[in-house]
Amino acid sequence: MVKQSAEGKGSYVAFLNSQGRILNDAFIYLDLETNGSSSADPGWLIEADAAELPALLKHLKRHKLRAKLQLRALDPTERTVWAAWKNHNVQHGDGRWAAHSMGDSASEEGGAGWGAAGANITGCVDTRAPGFGLRLVTPGDADLRTHFARQLEGTEEASLGSYTVRRMLRGVAEGQTEILRAASLPLECNMDLAQAIDFRKGCYVGQELTIRTRHTGVVRKRILPVQLYADSLPEGVSEGPVYDPSVAEGLLAPPAGVQGLDISRVGPSKGRSAGKFLAGVGNVGLALCRLEMMTDVALSAEGATQFTPDREFKISWDATAVEEGGLEGAEGGKIRTVKVKAFVPPWTREYIASGTQQARARDPVREGQRARELAERLAAEEEEEEDARLH
Repeated sequence: MVKQSAEGKGSYVAFLNSQGRILNDAFIYLDLETNGSSSADPGWLIEADAAELPALLKHLKRHKLRAKLQLRALDPTERTVWAAWKNHNVQHGDGRWAAHSMGDSASEEGGAGWGAAGANITGCVDTRAPGFGLRLVTPGDADLRTHFARQLEGTEEASLGSYTVRRMLRGVAEGQTEILRAASLPLECNMDLAQAIDFRKGCYVGQELTIRTRHTGVVRKRILPVQLYADSLPEGVSEGPVYDPSVAEGLLAPPAGVQGLDISRVGPSKGRSAGKFLAGVGNVGLALCRLEMMTDVALSAEGATQFTPDREFKISWDATAVEEGGLEGAEGGKIRTVKVKAFVPPWTREYIASGTQQARARDPVREGQRARELAERLAAEEEEEEDARLH
């Protein structure tokens, strides 16, 4: 599902399966080098999780049918992807950028002037969080200063680790280690907030479930930033998670290979899972959270929620291979437990609140009729396409 940016150069998107589950999150950019040539056929660049490249190519080849579309994987030296953003922390300078393998840019803070550096440089505003910055794709593997010497004057380059922490603090998941392949739903991954879904666009794989959820369902789980802590919540952590660089990676967060851990209540009664922990760095991370269990967000018309401020949640995993920490498990292994506190970013809270108010004002009978008509129309269009292919 592609929603083109205002400038037409790129957008954050997702590839879905027929059940409406995410196969790959990606950015799609207009390939200015191809489009600037004598060829009349447009070219596009797809930026996705490098580890998922074979599966993505297979998916695209399956669905191109008879279209005269050529697909190939780029060599890493052909293009370099950068994330550039403003950093308002005076201690770290005015701006940063990071090499990374994974609206209107003129109105984005710091966006003006970036497009004038070279004809073959493309990119877009990163809409996954407000003020998150820009995505830039440059030819070759040269340093970004080669193309933007004036714009980057007085700035410093950030590490990929700094980019990852900044992303997690804003609740932005990325790649299939965090957005689980064929298991995650677009709205649960905040792709509606990120403007990655065009709800007026027709006929894409996975559309039916996405549209039905939008108009008749309730998104009860969303990916949120979380604070990890051992015993008590650190001081100063009230509005959102706070990253402590003194906490070594792996001391609190589970190892990189451990994902999809169930989040449960602290105490004797477990109940159903409150969500799934996705990834973390040190004492911060990302989790798919049940909003009415782990936060004070109310989704029902009555405004009821299961959340209580003093309730705590935890994740546990087998840490037998970890030399320090953990408790002896029933089978002699070390079971490590860390507490988890979820936070709802202000823009996410505002978006959910506006949708809840609209839902309360809807006529359920009328909305149900609209959903049935839409489903019937989609089914008819699919039958027509199938007949056209057979004949």
